[in-house]
Amino acid sequence: MKKQVLSAALALTLGASLLACGAKSEGNAGGDTSVKAEEGKSDAATDEKAENKTKGSGETLTVLYMSGVYADAAKSMVDEFEEKTGAKVEVIDMPYTELHQKMLLDFTSGAGTYDVIDVASQWDGEFAPYLTDLQPYMEKDDVKAEDFIDNVIANSGKWQDKYIGIPNASTPQLFAYRTDIFPNGLPDTWEKYREELKKVTKKDEGFYGASISGITGQLGGVFDYVLWSMGGAWADENWKVTIDSEETRKALEHLNDLQESLDPNWLNWGTDQSIQAFLNGDAAVCETWPTLGLVQDADNPEKSKVVGKWALSVIPKEKTGITLLSAWDCAIPEGSKKKDLAWEWIKMYTSLDKQKEFYSNHAILSPRKAFWEEDGIKGTYMDTVREALDTANMWWRVAASTQVDTSFNTLISAYLSGQSDLDTTVKEMKAAVEEALQQAPPEEGTKNYNH
Repeated sequence: MKKQVLSAALALTLGASLLACGAKSEGNAGGDTSVKAEEGKSDAATDEKAENKTKGSGETLTVLYMSGVYADAAKSMVDEFEEKTGAKVEVIDMPYTELHQKMLLDFTSGAGTYDVIDVASQWDGEFAPYLTDLQPYMEKDDVKAEDFIDNVIANSGKWQDKYIGIPNASTPQLFAYRTDIFPNGLPDTWEKYREELKKVTKKDEGFYGASISGITGQLGGVFDYVLWSMGGAWADENWKVTIDSEETRKALEHLNDLQESLDPNWLNWGTDQSIQAFLNGDAAVCETWPTLGLVQDADNPEKSKVVGKWALSVIPKEKTGITLLSAWDCAIPEGSKKKDLAWEWIKMYTSLDKQKEFYSNHAILSPRKAFWEEDGIKGTYMDTVREALDTANMWWRVAASTQVDTSFNTLISAYLSGQSDLDTTVKEMKAAVEEALQQAPPEEGTKNYNH
């Protein structure tokens, strides 16, 4: 059994600690000379602020984010940004299922509707031809790549040695679980995990071992983290398809067997439904992105029946322990006519101060190394989360990946609902990967360093 990663009470404490850290200031110990120096800095800051405000005056910046915490964080920053730059900001948000198509349509039509977009990092390679090279901006304002977690920035915002986005969120797939049911944490293997969930499931009482998002758009990711933890992959580094494997069969069989401990409607559940089931006290484990609503509400007595009885854990290690990485990076479309102003927005949104604020208010995990060194973060159970970010993986970051994921969602759902057998499903999954690579081959020389 693994120890719990992050308790509910600790999560709240950490948020408060970060705000306190951000509010600290040093006293003036240098007499009149220091006072004059500070006055000089103040004058310079005032001049810079006035200059920035002049640059943005009369402009309207349009920014696009996924609905939920990332868009909420953007909206919380609008007043400060408008005051600083003199510009107006319009925050547009859309659900994840619509975001990819909306962005791609804007690029290919040349509409230039958006000045800043928050890109799901698995789309980086596909979108790269339509995005602005941010290296000149980074050099101008001393934004350093080494300030970000190496594995995260390698998978988020950087493509073919070019920086096309600045990472703003990085979350390894974590599970939420009931500490009163699993006081020693979750098992380290999927087999033991299934056994434990089966033991606590009480179907006649409407209580299940786990709640999972099985709807199209989420199910593929569930399969991925099981597959990767077992040592499987979609293809090797040279794009030779390897999905027809023993690991794939075991991952599919795991999900099929796990259904004995899941609500019968789980294949129709999105993130909201799986989180709500856990908050209602109807599941012992929640396999979803807990920062998308669970951690915000789990200790609110008006919204939760599991107050003080939950924690976060990494997924069962199995063979590799590789989990799924959700990462997002802020980018500037080439079609934007307000690139300088857009950069000012990105610079503020991804700054360490804002990242700490967004964690406290929205539970967004920062990709910045310094965030994880803060008092109240380092030396706690959060160290386990940080370690997971060093190895967490995502889909291929090429155009074919979206087609593969879409196909996998459909095929796996058909298998789990009894419409297809195991061998047929694996055969069709292999064909889907081969077709996607044929229709959208990776650029020559591009290696598959994801799975």
